[in-house]
Amino acid sequence: MVGVFLFSKKYIGGIMIEALYGIEFISKTDEGYGVVVLETDRIFGGDSSFVYVGKYLLVNNLMEVDVKCVNYRGVLESIFGNLKEFNLYLSGKTDDEHKEFMLEGYMIENRSKTLQVKLTRIAELP
Repeated sequence: MVGVFLFSKKYIGGIMIEALYGIEFISKTDEGYGVVVLETDRIFGGDSSFVYVGKYLLVNNLMEVDVKCVNYRGVLESIFGNLKEFNLYLSGKTDDEHKEFMLEGYMIENRSKTLQVKLTRIAELP
């Protein structure tokens, strides 16, 4: 699974979280890579098969994310298998400089489908 997410220009310790991030998805059975952007409490993104749209909340370096994932092309399977659409809940601590951090969560429709998401800051937003 490849992905794109947008994160907001919120300041934590003087550093904005809004930026473009490389993303790695890790489940019990598969992994995938992509990019994400966080911007104004919203998440936007996608990859060669999926689009991601959602929102996040960031308080005291604790991030909570709700995102809808839709396979708009049907070319690649998700890290959870051949699904057309699903929703994710993710949470975790960000580092003070937002260079790299991990979120953990699950598919809302099936909580036994868990994953980790590693975000690595790669570019500032204009």
